[in-house]
Amino acid sequence: MTDQQALTLRGRILGAKLRLVRQAAGKSLKEAASLIGVSAATLSSYESSRKFPSLPELELLAYHLNVPLRRFWPKSPTAPARTTADPSTVIPLRQRMIATALRSQRMEAKLSIKELAAATGVSGARLSAYEQGERPIPVPHLEAIAAVYNRSIEEYVDHQGPVGDWDAAQRGLEVLMDLPPDLREFISKSESKPYLRLAKHLSELSSEKLRTVAEGLLDITL
Repeated sequence: MTDQQALTLRGRILGAKLRLVRQAAGKSLKEAASLIGVSAATLSSYESSRKFPSLPELELLAYHLNVPLRRFWPKSPTAPARTTADPSTVIPLRQRMIATALRSQRMEAKLSIKELAAATGVSGARLSAYEQGERPIPVPHLEAIAAVYNRSIEEYVDHQGPVGDWDAAQRGLEVLMDLPPDLREFISKSESKPYLRLAKHLSELSSEKLRTVAEGLLDITL
């Protein structure tokens, strides 16, 4: 498979997931598009893979539709909705942050724009525009660039602000849902809080202090 074919495949998979998520949320194209500050025609082009959304757009759509961002790669459970985030403010800021990170990573990798273009199948002109924050970075292109740097796309996901807080809550929920049912039940009980606090405190102790605690418990029980 060529680099261009790989980009096309990424885009088709992403478009299909976008449509499924929107339809599951009961949103029309117009309603969902308004959440990320684009037209219904633009969102339709994302879903049909004629165009690709940027990561900030994808983040904001997942946020407003109350689905985990990782739904667009691995599956994961839903999380509580949070307050409204203004796309006209959030998306440009996030785009600049990603652009800065990409330029820094390319410099660290000691790659020229031409070399990166050859490795990703994305034109040098586009890559330069991405790094300058002059145009949104389609998610399939970001995935291709990240792969060259041996990085996960998760590294570019927002970890600050309302979307970042929401994403952190999702991660916590995912960890909880991955636990065996008996542990989830134990954690959910209010009477378990003292034991959970104790476990947290013990996890923060050094191995030497833990050994001292264990020896003290042995003295008590023997």
